[in-house]
Amino acid sequence: MNNTIAATILGMPSMIDFWLVVLISVATSFLAVFMSTKMLQILQLSGYKTKGCLEWLKQTKYNYVGRLVMVSVLSAAAMLITNVLLDEFLIVRPLKYISIIFFFVFSLIYIVNVYTVPQKTPIKYTHRMNRLVAVIWFLSLIVSFWLMVLSVNYIPYFTAGGAVLVPAVLPVVILFGHLLTCGIEKAVAKKFINRAKDTLAKHTDLKVVGVTGSYGKTTVKNIIATMLAEKYKVCVTPFSYNTPLGLSKTILENLEEDDQVLVAEMGARSVGDIAELCDMVQPSVGVITGIGNQHMATFGSMEKIIQTKGEIDEYIVNRRGTMVYNIDSLPAQEMFTKSKANKYAVGINHKQDIFAEDLKCTSEGSEFTLHIKSKKYKAVKTSLLGEHNISNILIAVCVAKQFGLSDEQIIEGIKKLTPTAHRLAIIPSASALIVIDDAYNGSVEGTKSALNVLSKFEGKKVVITPGLVELGAEQFNSNFEFARSMAAVVDYVIITGVVNYDAISSGLEFAGFDVSKIIRAGNLNQAVSMLANITNPGDVVLFENDLPDNYI
Repeated sequence: MNNTIAATILGMPSMIDFWLVVLISVATSFLAVFMSTKMLQILQLSGYKTKGCLEWLKQTKYNYVGRLVMVSVLSAAAMLITNVLLDEFLIVRPLKYISIIFFFVFSLIYIVNVYTVPQKTPIKYTHRMNRLVAVIWFLSLIVSFWLMVLSVNYIPYFTAGGAVLVPAVLPVVILFGHLLTCGIEKAVAKKFINRAKDTLAKHTDLKVVGVTGSYGKTTVKNIIATMLAEKYKVCVTPFSYNTPLGLSKTILENLEEDDQVLVAEMGARSVGDIAELCDMVQPSVGVITGIGNQHMATFGSMEKIIQTKGEIDEYIVNRRGTMVYNIDSLPAQEMFTKSKANKYAVGINHKQDIFAEDLKCTSEGSEFTLHIKSKKYKAVKTSLLGEHNISNILIAVCVAKQFGLSDEQIIEGIKKLTPTAHRLAIIPSASALIVIDDAYNGSVEGTKSALNVLSKFEGKKVVITPGLVELGAEQFNSNFEFARSMAAVVDYVIITGVVNYDAISSGLEFAGFDVSKIIRAGNLNQAVSMLANITNPGDVVLFENDLPDNYI
């Protein structure tokens, strides 16, 4: 079809109109891609779950949508006024398109403003994201083209106006594009996971430890890996890689031919997730670190959380493997009682075959007496902070004994333990403050442990926190109780963001906390800048949880 015929079919006055529409539509589609970055970032942070993205829109009172609509409204108004006022001067038809400049200016101002706002977790242009961006560009091109065809033919004084409506409909375009690519992404993910399964199948002698629970997974995983490394060559999932794709990436990129043990962290947000991971990596030893109400918003009930975490127990029973439970957690203790697996229970307050006593936890680490069956080892030291980490160590000791490590190897492994990044780790500070980084903690149990550790320090104590999320109907009460616990330990509380401000401030006031020492900050950067006004060298600052951008 040649250009003249195309222009005729579309009802355009001339071929020049056709090409101007094409040119403007292409430019508009590129602007749309840049304007969609924020929503794409949130979609990525939500695990590409539409529900999570919609929750963000609702939580932020649809500010993102409102700003895009404002770009469209301002552009349309400027274009109409310009075309009406200059109508008699725009005798040459192509000049009627010149008012589109307002749309490009307003769009660029919006894009610059978005890109200059600091992001804690910037968008990552993975293969999946690049495919989604390409689809959004193409959809935006189509939408822009047809809206412009309508405006050129049917709306006087609004010749190029169709393009300015693209930002207003962009959220719908993004979600529709995401829907279109979901099928492709499932096929790509399945292929990736199958490759990982094939790789594992070649490691016939590999032993796998699966670590799951509501909290403490990453720390326990790293402790187990450090301890087992005293006897075996160990591969461990890095960071918080605990999804099928995360485990696949580890297996395909990190697992070596001579590795003897794989320690795999297993996360879940819905029923069936742990069963899927078990089927994938086939653990012979399973660990439950503890059960709490984390991710209650996605699970819906504590029963479903327990059911999902218990999927590893069901797998281990069929595999005739071994389960290790942290029975300091009451729900985990109940799961242990009901389990039909070959099982072991450990806990600080439970004197089983493996337990600890004479606990001494300070601001420099912990010391305890370790009992391994009939043997007792006094003054075992670790740099890890808090009683909860002694409980975590006991889990690892129990796993290590299943792998045949000697007591001496276990003790040596404990000496080598270092804090996991962002989990009660003391980090250097240029201002001579003592900074405790617990940014990756997002559980009720974790906040209790963090405050217990903080209480061991001398000097003024400050907590910077946005509170806890994904707790469903329990979120307000959990943050209220967290605040009451803080009131007994800290001197200042800086609350970041808006999600949990009411719950935390109410809890602090209820506990009799000085309201003048409750400080509100829009984001983490603002909170840090406020420290200079309330702290002196030697004071202690605890960063408790650090929510990603979809909660700020």
